[in-house]
Amino acid sequence: MSEPTTQAPPEDPADGRDLRPNLGAMLSRSGGLRLERRLDTRPVHEFYATVAALAITAVLIGGLVALAGVSPTDAYSALYDGAFGSVESALETLVQATPLILTGLAAAVAFRAGVWNIGGEGQFFAGAMGAYFVSTLVGPLPAPLLFVAMFVGGAIAGALWASIASVLLVRYGTNEILTTVMLNFVILYGLSWLLAGPWQSPKTPYYQTERMDAKTFLPRFIDDSRLHWGFAIALLAAVAVYFLVQRTSLGYELRGVGVNRTAAAYKGIHVGAVVIAVMAISGALAGISGAGELLGLHHRLQLDIAAGIGFTGIIIALVARLNPAGVVVVAIAFAGLLNGSTSMQVGTGIPAALVEVIEGVALFLVLLAAVACRYRLRRRRQLHD
Repeated sequence: MSEPTTQAPPEDPADGRDLRPNLGAMLSRSGGLRLERRLDTRPVHEFYATVAALAITAVLIGGLVALAGVSPTDAYSALYDGAFGSVESALETLVQATPLILTGLAAAVAFRAGVWNIGGEGQFFAGAMGAYFVSTLVGPLPAPLLFVAMFVGGAIAGALWASIASVLLVRYGTNEILTTVMLNFVILYGLSWLLAGPWQSPKTPYYQTERMDAKTFLPRFIDDSRLHWGFAIALLAAVAVYFLVQRTSLGYELRGVGVNRTAAAYKGIHVGAVVIAVMAISGALAGISGAGELLGLHHRLQLDIAAGIGFTGIIIALVARLNPAGVVVVAIAFAGLLNGSTSMQVGTGIPAALVEVIEGVALFLVLLAAVACRYRLRRRRQLHD
């Protein structure tokens, strides 16, 4: 009996590669579509795509408003009047934008390095707690040094809280999305315990501290407005983040890690150190946001001091394409939505919750526009006998 002959593996005549491992998969996908990354993506195209996405958002929301029996023109007019229609409303919009700029920058820095920091809310609380704790220790300091000490305390607290997740990521490979989200709840419950015990004001049954000393209040730009110096700090932070990302060696490394960690490691970049440094910077920015809100507006620690600021910062960073200047613009726009929603509700009867719908639709369409700019659909090559 003759021995069975062994058939040679099929080869691609072009380069002689063995097609056996992928033949079934290629046949099953034959003639389908696939996403192919574009070799060249121009910033101007991304800008136009973002503007188009926001315009489509306005049209879609206008359709929802019309279905509710309200003129979209009246709704948007009331929204604008409440956000920017007067000097008072415009200044209040900037007040609302101040913490959003900082939490947006915090998310943008981390995301640029490919680290998904979803813990801006918890780091915001950590910063507020750090600033309050420092104020109880260094109260006798003169005002300028006291402000510096409180903001440094808030930044350190936020950085340390964010570093828990980054150290777990680098040392044990723990998913940073899960750890940062869980740390949000940990610090919230920790603050609840402090406000129900050691830090609770003896003058009230509510979960809050005593009102802080007046010398810890951030000065206001205008006496009749709530706009405080925290807004200037937020703008300076945006400039600092731009120079960090674009003009420093650490910025080069974090951008390299964000593009491809394996290639960055081959290039000699210490990926773990960059991840820890980036998370510390991200947490510090969120911590400064918390300190600013405490010292500029609330003047006492409470559980509702954040009101979703950390999570909104994530949306702002993504809509702004992780650009610091874009974060400032988008944060002011989102603050306008929040500030004008009350006027829209009073003037037209539309619920203020529509603002959350606007944010969600805008985020979805902007991300879709980003995919359209960076990728294109190509038909797969069909196999012929």
